[in-house]
Amino acid sequence: MTIVPQQSVKMKQVSQGNYLMRTVLRHNVVFNEGTKGDAAYILTEGKIEISGIIEGRKKVFANLKPISIFGEMALFLDEGARTATAIALEDSKVIEVTRDDLEEFMRASPKVIASIITVLVSRLKSTTKKALKVPNTGMGVVRILDMFATNGKMELKYESTIKTLADTFVSSTDKIEQYIQGLAQQDLLAIGRDANDRRVIRIRERDILNAVMQNKKN
Repeated sequence: MTIVPQQSVKMKQVSQGNYLMRTVLRHNVVFNEGTKGDAAYILTEGKIEISGIIEGRKKVFANLKPISIFGEMALFLDEGARTATAIALEDSKVIEVTRDDLEEFMRASPKVIASIITVLVSRLKSTTKKALKVPNTGMGVVRILDMFATNGKMELKYESTIKTLADTFVSSTDKIEQYIQGLAQQDLLAIGRDANDRRVIRIRERDILNAVMQNKKN
């Protein structure tokens, strides 16, 4: 990915102050994950994709439409690195708001700032809830296998199971295969082939979750 070229950036008076208005062309990047963040952006026209890399794979967090704020944590965190990449899905316009602009912007547009704070609080609540619900990937894999076993499904197609688990936990197939191999080494699973010579995963324990928990205690 490349940073938005300078020719697509223009200064423009917005409300009562002078803020940077960016015209971001389609497929151009507003900011990259991992870079230092020192400004937030308000999307006024177009569409912006927010994504990140999780365990080597791209994960789209949101597709934003006007009017939306993004990159806002840069205004509240000291020298924080961007936790996501923002890229234009179509020609877009964004207002750039830096820390230095924030105080003036709050005085000039208190209603807008109130809306921004509401969005921030809502986002933080949502993120916290999601974080509490996201299981440890390894235990998540075990729980899904346990659900199959409980319902009498003791044999699963290898490739499709690995892919589905990787998609479910936003993980790489290599990582999921490591978990599966680990369970096989504990004799909780067997990896073999069916009558049609297709690779399969055979669950050996009907209560695989309890077996794993017992192994952890030992």
